[in-house]
Amino acid sequence: MFLLAILAACNDNTLVVDGAEAGVGTDSAGTDEALDATWDNARLVIEAPLSGAFLPMEEESAFTAVVMGSDGTVLDFPGITWSSDVDIDWALTGAAAIDGQLGVGIHAITAEALLPNGDRLAYTVGGVLKQSVYAGVYVGALSVTADVDYGGTPISVGCSGALTMIVDAMGETATGDAGCLLSLLGYDIDTVYDFALDNDAGALSGEAAIDLSFYSLPVATEGTLTEAGELEGTFGADVAGYVTLDANYTATRITRDLSTVE
Repeated sequence: MFLLAILAACNDNTLVVDGAEAGVGTDSAGTDEALDATWDNARLVIEAPLSGAFLPMEEESAFTAVVMGSDGTVLDFPGITWSSDVDIDWALTGAAAIDGQLGVGIHAITAEALLPNGDRLAYTVGGVLKQSVYAGVYVGALSVTADVDYGGTPISVGCSGALTMIVDAMGETATGDAGCLLSLLGYDIDTVYDFALDNDAGALSGEAAIDLSFYSLPVATEGTLTEAGELEGTFGADVAGYVTLDANYTATRITRDLSTVE
């Protein structure tokens, strides 16, 4: 027995069970149970983004999730994976990640964790909107002034009406329409304006097609669009050499949700 004890003391090989050295008499089952107990009844929570969050297309965004023990303490678990129900090619790994590659759309974002005890946890936040800071539905007003030289007598009349503008999810185009009733020389003219504009980092340029019932013409227009959701512009037109039109328009974003107009 003395010889066996000496041989055991000189043996450099050890048995590692769940990261701990196990010698003669070690209860490995108890070690497993202790490890599993750490993760029992754990839960996964996404801290960012929150449900309904807006993620600007032009910026990177934070994706953060934590695994919490049954007592509410945060457990160190970096192996969290992320996915989207819309952008199936998008994926992230990590408890705290920064990403700007999520595709444009309204997403349900899911975080998953496969715990050491074999439990798989998942947590989903919905309505996460990824699109341009400029995108959305804008409403406002168009004001038009018409000047006419009638037999040497200058006449000036005006009208105003509602305007609606849609800036696409990529923030590249703004399209919309407006209209107002212009009373000119005894006639009530129902004027209609259709806008097709390009947006270059807040600088708008394009065309306002004017329909005066008896006469139609395209005119160039330009304006500005802010990240805060304010739009404005101006244009002018000469109608057959008889009427000069000057117009300005303003609008404010009422929603970022473009699904309301689809």
